[in-house]
Amino acid sequence: MKKAISILMCVLFMLTILYPAGIIITACLGYRFELISVSAFAVAIALLSVWIIVLDHICKNTPESKVTRILSAIITPMSLINALFCIIKCPHIWVIASVLFSAGCCSYLAIKNGKPLALKITALVLSALMIVPIGFLSFIALVFGNIAQNTVVQTVASPNGEYYAQVIDSDQGALGGDTLVNVYQKSIINTFLFEIEKKPQRVYTGDWGEFENMHIYWKDYQCLVINSVEYEIE
Repeated sequence: MKKAISILMCVLFMLTILYPAGIIITACLGYRFELISVSAFAVAIALLSVWIIVLDHICKNTPESKVTRILSAIITPMSLINALFCIIKCPHIWVIASVLFSAGCCSYLAIKNGKPLALKITALVLSALMIVPIGFLSFIALVFGNIAQNTVVQTVASPNGEYYAQVIDSDQGALGGDTLVNVYQKSIINTFLFEIEKKPQRVYTGDWGEFENMHIYWKDYQCLVINSVEYEIE
């Protein structure tokens, strides 16, 4: 049973750092990292955290492995960083609740099982310093997070299928909005959990609502035509 807990802790740790690390590393390389579903990812991490605690209580008198203790000691700040990225990307109440609940579970595991002591204390102090700004961000996200909404209203694939253009209605509430056209290259990695693709190229920014009368098509695989104006894709 303890071996199962160690494996699950490794899985939880890898999932916890997946999103922040994926975004940072791919951004440095000129790519974009996206989860297939941030909400499903957040709920899955929360459920996994609870399951580890349940198993830990069942095996309460069995010594923890060294790997489990080290991961328990450092996972709390990692879970809060993950929460920050998830909240920024998807500021919905179930996402916020899931990632913060998972962070709470990680704090419990750190206090109960984390070793060595110096590492655990350092990680928990760092986590405590992160709680207030993340809590404030969560409040702002819940109150204002849904004011600005980007809706894809049209997708046009290039003739060779290598690129696709998305017409986006960017509604910014009282501030008005824009009509955007981004060009994406086909994903180089696409799994059931995440996808990696080159950063999109914004080729057009227009007035809000302009998409309703926009005429857009591909002249060839590297030339997009928007309202009779040609845009070369780099």
